[in-house]
Amino acid sequence: MAFVRVHHHSFTVSEMNRSIHFWCDLLGFKLIADVVRENLESYDRVMGMKDVKIRVAMLKDPSDTTMIALLQYRQPSPIQREMGNQFVGSSVLAVHTNDIDEDYRRLCAAGVRFNSPPIDVIRDGKLAAKISYAFDPDGIVVELYQPC
Repeated sequence: MAFVRVHHHSFTVSEMNRSIHFWCDLLGFKLIADVVRENLESYDRVMGMKDVKIRVAMLKDPSDTTMIALLQYRQPSPIQREMGNQFVGSSVLAVHTNDIDEDYRRLCAAGVRFNSPPIDVIRDGKLAAKISYAFDPDGIVVELYQPC
C-alpha cells in the first residue's frame, strides 16, 4: 500500500469567516492558509466541475497532527442540504478533549448548538468515554470526545 497517512479532511461551508471563527476561535484550530483558487484546470478536472472558484482555508488542530480544509464554493454556487448521521456519506469529526464538561459549558455560552450535554458511554459495563455532538455553523457534526 502506498498510502502514508491522512493529509486532511475537507468540509464545504457556506460562509468562511463564520466557519473560521468556529473552528479557530472556539475549537482552537490554527489557520495556516486562507486563499481563493480559480482558473485552475486541475481543480475543474479533479472536482468534475467547470470554472471552479473556491475559497480554501487550511487549519491544523492544536497538536499540529491533523489538518482540515474548509471550502467555500463561489462557482459553482453551493447547495444546502439536509444534514444527519443517518445519511450515507455523512461525516463526524471527533476532537479529543481533556475536560468535556468545561468545553461543553464554554461552547454553549458562545452559542454553539448541541444534541445533548456530555453523555457517559458505557461499554462492557465500564465507563469508556464521555461524548457530545456539537454542530458547526453549517450543521457539520463535531464530536467532543473525552476518553476515560
